[in-house]
Amino acid sequence: MSLRALINSRILISVIFILLVGGVLTIWQAKQAVEKEVSSSFNLALQMIDLGFSRLSRTPLTEYEWLRQISAIQKTRHLHISVVNEEGEEVEWFVNDKNPDEEIPPQWFIKSVETTYPEANYDIRLADGRSKQLIVRADPIDEISEAWGESLAYFWSVVTMIGVIFLAINMVFNSMLRTVRSIVVGLRRVESGQYGRKLPPYDIREFDAIASEINHLSDALKVAKENNQALARHTMQIQESERRNLSRELHDEMGQSLTAIKAMSTAIRQPGTDVTKISDSIAEICNHLAGVVRSMMKTLHPLSLADLGLGATLTDLVNEWRRRHPELMIKLNYDERLDQVSHELAIHVYRIAQECITNVVRHANASTVTLTIRQEGEHTSPRVVMRIRDNGQGGKPSGYGFGVLAMQERVENMGGRFRFESEAGKGVSINVWMPIIEKIENE
Repeated sequence: MSLRALINSRILISVIFILLVGGVLTIWQAKQAVEKEVSSSFNLALQMIDLGFSRLSRTPLTEYEWLRQISAIQKTRHLHISVVNEEGEEVEWFVNDKNPDEEIPPQWFIKSVETTYPEANYDIRLADGRSKQLIVRADPIDEISEAWGESLAYFWSVVTMIGVIFLAINMVFNSMLRTVRSIVVGLRRVESGQYGRKLPPYDIREFDAIASEINHLSDALKVAKENNQALARHTMQIQESERRNLSRELHDEMGQSLTAIKAMSTAIRQPGTDVTKISDSIAEICNHLAGVVRSMMKTLHPLSLADLGLGATLTDLVNEWRRRHPELMIKLNYDERLDQVSHELAIHVYRIAQECITNVVRHANASTVTLTIRQEGEHTSPRVVMRIRDNGQGGKPSGYGFGVLAMQERVENMGGRFRFESEAGKGVSINVWMPIIEKIENE
């Protein structure tokens, strides 16, 4: 069911309920009003009859006097007067005049409103010896007609008011639906990757807040898309650069060394050759090649990570940077419990630490860098926490470099959080936490 159909059905149900309750209350009030009005008119008529006949009670009434008394109460409403003649037949004598154009209420309304009404009998003796019996009954039909007219007026006023409210609600609702449709269109554009088109401001504050958040989301997704594209290009450039370096090193080191070994192996066959000297040269070249291969393998992947664990590999990384840059003080605070994490998580921790030290050496102009890597939340939500701080020049960056973006990408892919803080003169602070993945058996 659509939102419009749902709201219209709720309004219809509410209208029906209001009309039913209002109808019941209207009928009850009309019944009370008719009963009160008819009783009041009937009592007034009885008082007039009693007063008129009491004055003439000492002497028998002539027919003229009797008719005059009856005519005195003609103007009283809600009465039905009849006379019982000498034959005992009840003859209608006087009924209130009714307007022929007056609308007669429907029978269901009459039955709902009417109740038991009083009547009175009077015995009248005339001067000529005849006797008359006067019967006075309450006649509520004209009062019921008035109540019916008032009920109709009330009903149509309620219907008119509800109709106006319904139209006003639908006009507002149509405006809201147009806004919702435009927001849905905006969300579809975001879904399809069209981040440049923004939603306009809206008059309704809540919708304007939603549109503003969607625009912020579009901006964030646009920046993330651009960063991912730039990071992907940078990653491919790094891959190509590493392949070129690897190819050059293989050509320069491996190719030349193998050529030299081949030449020495040919020369050793010649008579009078110093075999000892040539064999020492071959051994020296092999040792050099072994060092080159270890350096290349270490650059591609730290083998000690799987053999010695994360702590030893980080220590080796720090010692290597200390050897290459003795002027930089590198402090490592490591929690040995992290040696039990999975290889996947360990390589991310290692690469983040490696990137951070590289950035400090290249850009920070710092004298001290501290790496704190520990485990937190041992019983609930265990996580590895990394805090890397330096005392370099800092400064608010105009944008994250590829190294920082690569670190952030690593952390977020592991379901963690990454925070980069930099302040001029106070260095750079990087805070990372990632959920711990335990090392599986035979990993």
